[in-house]
Formats: sequence, structure tokens, C-alpha cells
Amino acid sequence: MEYCKKCLMPNTRPGIVFENGVCSACINFEKQRVTGWDARWTELEGVCNQHRGSNGNGYDCAIAVSGGKDSHFQVYVMKELLGMNPILLSVGNIDWTETGRKNVENLSETFSCDMIAMNPNRHVARIMSRKAFEYLGSPTWYADALIYAYPYRMAINLGVKLLIYGENVNYTYGGEHNYETPSAMLQPLNDVVKPVEWKVWLSDGQLTEKDLNSTLQPTVKACEAAGLEPIYLSYYVPWDSHHNYLVAKRRGFRHLSHEHVREGTLEQFNSIDSLGYLLNQYLKYPKFGHTSATEMASRWIRTGLETREEMIPYVEKRDPNLDQGIVDNFCGFTHMSVRDFWSTMDKWYNPALFRQGRDGIWHPRFKVGVGLIPE
Repeated sequence: MEYCKKCLMPNTRPGIVFENGVCSACINFEKQRVTGWDARWTELEGVCNQHRGSNGNGYDCAIAVSGGKDSHFQVYVMKELLGMNPILLSVGNIDWTETGRKNVENLSETFSCDMIAMNPNRHVARIMSRKAFEYLGSPTWYADALIYAYPYRMAINLGVKLLIYGENVNYTYGGEHNYETPSAMLQPLNDVVKPVEWKVWLSDGQLTEKDLNSTLQPTVKACEAAGLEPIYLSYYVPWDSHHNYLVAKRRGFRHLSHEHVREGTLEQFNSIDSLGYLLNQYLKYPKFGHTSATEMASRWIRTGLETREEMIPYVEKRDPNLDQGIVDNFCGFTHMSVRDFWSTMDKWYNPALFRQGRDGIWHPRFKVGVGLIPE
């Protein structure tokens, strides 16, 4: 286990690449300082001009949104700065926070945008959440699959050719498609939605192929035939999640602190529309030794808000904590007992990074910012 010399991201993160001890996220963030952003903005204006007014007074682009800070930033850029007429496409949550609901409403209210939202099938979501937790250690597989499939499908159905996404996480953190590109055509292949043979989900007879049909993304060939042009906004404008938050806050975005203070994070403004959804994020900790606190601390370090040394004790304190609200929501929704929940969680601890001690309690074999420690 090796940590980046600049931030606190370990090399256990899937797909991440280190060069001379520095992670790809830090390397690519530094590249932003020398990127010709004026030229790229002109390029984005050209893309928008090709689609502007393409449907008369109808929608000339679609934006995939969740209601979060980055969604607010995307709509701000496309609607206020570039004067486009977007339709917002969203996949709803099973367990909305009240703050999350207000933020989604704020997107439509503040920016005067129509929105079409797909509400997941609760019956399928209940079954799939537990199945994916037990089989993959990725309980949000169903929700993530919808999030990646629905905007592509709906944009095609509406006849809208330009589809906007935010950050290219494969480029930022590494993965199979880790090159910088404006095209988001291959985004669903970024390994967020693990490829699984459906017989795994269907074998016990609880679900059918029809139940999961909505998780199928149109093929690249189908998207190209429809003339769909999905793009990453992060290719055209500097991408800084904290800056996006500050922009969003000035346009009515609400943080979560007045409703719930999460135990395992450093902030209350990232991924706040659902508590249960964050179980998937937490599972990075037993698998890879890092989760929300590591990721946010590393972002702050890159932007110069904090130093690496200052953030180590915060990450050590926060990353191991699984918020009680997450456990309550997941167990309540899936009808899983707390005992079964923790027994399943035991399956996902990486013995190279953790040892199981007395009474089944797991302890890290590593020190944040350093790596594995002798025992």
C-alpha cells in the first residue's frame, strides 16, 4: 500500500496510476494550470452553437443531474453562461433527504428549467440492494445502472442531441479509458456499474429480465445512429468540486448540516441527497482502505485549501466511521437484520489491509499517509 506524496490517495484505489510517487488525480489536476481554457471555452461555444435552437423553441440540450453541487454548476454554465435551453434528466432516490429534495426543486426554480425524473422501481430496488450488497459489495448497483442508462435513453427519445455530464472520473482517477476526451460516449464503461451476468440477479426467481430492462444503456451504435453527442463539461472548464460548491451555494444550493451531520465525512455538501446511497461509498474502506474523508481531503489538498499533514488526523478519525443513519436506512429498506448486515460486511474486508481481532472487530494494518505498518 503506497500513498501519493502530494495528497492522501492510496494506490489501492482501482484504476489509479502513480508516477514517481504522485497519483494520477494530482497529476491531472496540475495539468489544469497549463490547459488552454480560453480555447476550450471557445470550442464549447462552438458545440453549443451547433445545437442551439435545433428544436425551435424546444430543448436544445439535456443535462444529467442529481441535484447536487456539480449539477448546479453544470446548469449554471449551460443555461446562464451559454444561454442554452436544457431539459434536466434525473433519477430519483429511494430515501431522499429533505435537503436533497429541496436542492432538486431549486435547480428547476433558480434556473427556470423543465425536469424529467425517473423514480426507481422500489420493489426491484429493495431486492437488488440486498443482492448487490451480498454478491458484489456494491449495494447501489441498480441505482447506478439507472443513473448511467436513463439520461442517454431519454435524450434519444426526446430527440435531443447534446447531452451534458460533469466530470470524467476515468480521466481524473484512472481506469480503462483514462485519457482526456470531451466525449462521454463511453462513460458507462468506467467501472462504476460492475459488469455482471444477469443470471446472478435472476437465479432465485425474484426478478425477471423485464424488471432490469431499464438498467440497459443504449449501445454506442444506437447512440451514434440517433446523433447523440454526450460530452464532459470538465473537458471545457476547470473542474474543482469545492469551487462548484461555492458557485452552487450562491444559487440556492443547501448543505446537509441543518438536517443531518454525517459521521464519516469531512463535509456536509457532497452526495447529500440520500443517506442509504452512501453505503456503496463506505464499502471502499474495507475493500481499499479509503473512502469519503480520504477523497475530500485529497481534493482540498490539491486545491491548496489544506495541507497533507493537517488532513491526516481527520482522515484517520472519519474514514473508519460508518454513519448510523446509513445502516438504519439500508436495513430498514431491505428488511435485513443488523446482525446479517455486519456479517455481510465482514466478507468485504481485505485481509491484506485489515486484521480481525477479538470479538470480530476489524483493525487497519496501515497508517494513513504512510502505508502498511509492521505487526
